[in-house]
Amino acid sequence: MRWPTVRRSPCPNTTTEPAIARRPPPAPLHRGGEGSPLVLLHGFTGSWRIWHPVLETLERHHEVTAVTLPGHHGGPVIARETEVSIKLLADGIEQSLDAAGIGTAHICGNSLGGWLSLELARRGRARSVVALSPAGGWRDPGHLHRTATMIRNITRLSVRSSPFLRGPLLAPQARRAMLKSVMERGDRMPPGRMLQMIEDAGGCTIIDQFMVATQRDGGFNSDMSHVTCRVRIAWSQNDRTIPADDHGRPLLDRVPNAEFTVMPGVGHVPMYDDPLLVTATILEVTLDVDASTPQPSRARSAS
Repeated sequence: MRWPTVRRSPCPNTTTEPAIARRPPPAPLHRGGEGSPLVLLHGFTGSWRIWHPVLETLERHHEVTAVTLPGHHGGPVIARETEVSIKLLADGIEQSLDAAGIGTAHICGNSLGGWLSLELARRGRARSVVALSPAGGWRDPGHLHRTATMIRNITRLSVRSSPFLRGPLLAPQARRAMLKSVMERGDRMPPGRMLQMIEDAGGCTIIDQFMVATQRDGGFNSDMSHVTCRVRIAWSQNDRTIPADDHGRPLLDRVPNAEFTVMPGVGHVPMYDDPLLVTATILEVTLDVDASTPQPSRARSAS
């Protein structure tokens, strides 16, 4: 099978921002821009802050709402005794959208956020979906175990090492090596942003609960036959976290009407690798849909 690619744009070096000290939890969401609503959903153990490189461009075309998922750093709290599930996380996102007065919206998610964007489309909340290397598509339990082990190990190592990340360890070459599992060009992530990402991972309270949930409930298996909005699944070419062959092909079987493309030269979290490529991948869908359909409602109608 020959997978198509979208165009790639050069990425500016963004390493001029100085390293920062540990910060309090971020706000639960970010809103900015004007236009039709676009919701951004981050990946597992992250926060809305991972979208920083693409916010300015997206906000020229959309009113952007980047939310932090429940149980994540700065997001809605999940009680320790609560049984975590994709349904629970999607319910939490819907509550955030309702509180923000957003009915339907373009939805873009990365990794776990991509899985949730498909779930929200199934629930009728999406005007379009762009899922960047979405999770939930494994077929072999061994692939899930490998990914779960990688996430646990990287998160624990990052959090434990964060007090020592100063000076030479924050040099561009060191950042690139430390972030290799999720980015091709970790040197393009400013030191302060990398420390924020580690803080976000340390502030995620549902790591073990979510891993148990995926083993209990399995991956994405919702019926999408009734979904009529445009769905694009865009996989990172150099994804080392959930490679396309092991996770992308099974997912396509479950979302048969989705278009599929490959983003060249980027890793699992592509926003710092090539922000212009990521924004093009999103806007090609959202602007085309906006040009061909009426503007969505700004508030969800009562059911």
